[in-house]
Amino acid sequence: MGRRCILSLICVFALCTFAILPVKAEGEQTYIVLTYGSMRFEYTDSFIEPTDHLVAQQIFERKINAPLNEKLALVLSKVRSGASYKDAMLWCFPLLSRVVSRIKSEVDTPPTDSEIRFDPNKKPMFEITSERAGVEVLEERLYMDIYCALSSGVSTIRVPVRYIPAAVGRSDNIKLTHLRASFSTDCSLSSNERKHNIALALSKLNGTSLCCGEELSFNRKVGKRTSNNGFKEAKIIVGGKYVLGVGGGVCQASTTLYNAALIGGLTVEEVHRHTLQSSYIEPSFDAMVNSGSSDLRIKNEGDAPVFICAYCDGNRAYVRIYGKRLKYTIKRSSEVTFTGETPGYDKTVDYEHKYFAEDEPSGTTKTVSYSHPELHSKGYLLYYDLSGALVEKKLIRSDKYMSVKGVVAVSP
Repeated sequence: MGRRCILSLICVFALCTFAILPVKAEGEQTYIVLTYGSMRFEYTDSFIEPTDHLVAQQIFERKINAPLNEKLALVLSKVRSGASYKDAMLWCFPLLSRVVSRIKSEVDTPPTDSEIRFDPNKKPMFEITSERAGVEVLEERLYMDIYCALSSGVSTIRVPVRYIPAAVGRSDNIKLTHLRASFSTDCSLSSNERKHNIALALSKLNGTSLCCGEELSFNRKVGKRTSNNGFKEAKIIVGGKYVLGVGGGVCQASTTLYNAALIGGLTVEEVHRHTLQSSYIEPSFDAMVNSGSSDLRIKNEGDAPVFICAYCDGNRAYVRIYGKRLKYTIKRSSEVTFTGETPGYDKTVDYEHKYFAEDEPSGTTKTVSYSHPELHSKGYLLYYDLSGALVEKKLIRSDKYMSVKGVVAVSP
């Protein structure tokens, strides 16, 4: 008696959510409508014609073609014996599985996480979609509700579901678009060709995103420094001297990215120094690249993606890195440990009139490049906590830069 009372209470509770309509009967058929939102599913318990004596025996034992009250009594008996409502209902109502399967295929929906769409050329550069909860039909509860409805003469019920929250919400993704690092270098005195190369290289980096554990290769991303790839001829360093070469200035783009990566908390997997000290960055913070053997490789070893915005406005090269807020503020420190004697200048007569007009007075001089002494340096990263206290000073590089003799041009 106790279990029968509990079952009656369950049925009453389930019926609290039912829309009650008159029962529709078609001969000996049992008819019920199941709804979810605007969706409507119909179940008709049709007569099953046995195909042989074995099937007929099964139909008889399971009361599949029996009157509704006998079928429901058998269902209740099986539930009391420990069967689930699903197994008990399908024992007597085998055709019910078809409509339940259809309901699940149309109602069950996985949750949709919020997404970050990054385009630094748009305003705003981040588009963050809203998350959407998933829906799952409560299958066992549905079979129980159908049993209770049939037992109580109710012909229409709402499909019971549970809502599955998305793993990543919009508020979670907003936290991943914090400006972690911003770094720039001056290129205002560069030739137009050199500025073009810097801007082109940065444009190829612009819009890059790095997932957790993903690595960025500067050479793979920027491509070969050739005229076919859009690069122009400008000054490059070869053998400790400044000469003209296609792609001159690209190292300023890689250097700007390198320093942004350092203060942005990314891991530097590969970096190379120049043979000569660069004028646009402190010693031990340059990043020389070439299309062959020297690359700049950075890696995101954090637990969230990072996003790179890179561009040149004609006077400065910029790289900004966005992502999850760091626990520390990271700053750079360059220390010169040795400075040699500054060498003299080489003189060259400008017979080709590269630096002087043809009517320039003979013997006029112009400094083409400046002399630099040999220099040794060390690069450090300084880590400050949120209160501004220095918690670590980390040596990341020790470098030696060659001395170089400057060049003075003389008009012929």
